[in-house]
Amino acid sequence: MFAYGQDNRWYDQYFEKGMSVSGETETKNALAAGSHQGALAITVAAAEAGSVAAGTLTFTESDSEDGPFETPAGAPVLTVESASPEAGDVIAVYVLPNCKRYVKARLGGGWPSGVDVYLSCLAR
Repeated sequence: MFAYGQDNRWYDQYFEKGMSVSGETETKNALAAGSHQGALAITVAAAEAGSVAAGTLTFTESDSEDGPFETPAGAPVLTVESASPEAGDVIAVYVLPNCKRYVKARLGGGWPSGVDVYLSCLAR
């Protein structure tokens, strides 16, 4: 059940689990189902304890599951300047603007050696 203040996620909508980020790294795609009025977010959590130094998060989108995926014009970039998360801690939540049917998360900079990236729902 989705509820205000709860960690709302679709457990089958992981982009990646335990992902290593090296340079600019893009995840597998996930179904965002097109127009969602800002109710979906890409969430990055630490799969293990570590540190973040100038980590960036944005997304690419496509109408087709097979792409091509492109960064939309004017898409914001979320930057995490510094953090020392423990395993399971949420590091960043990127609210998706209205977007195409499929999205991929794009991470850059310094993230912990393993991160879980998943699609979450913002309860209204």
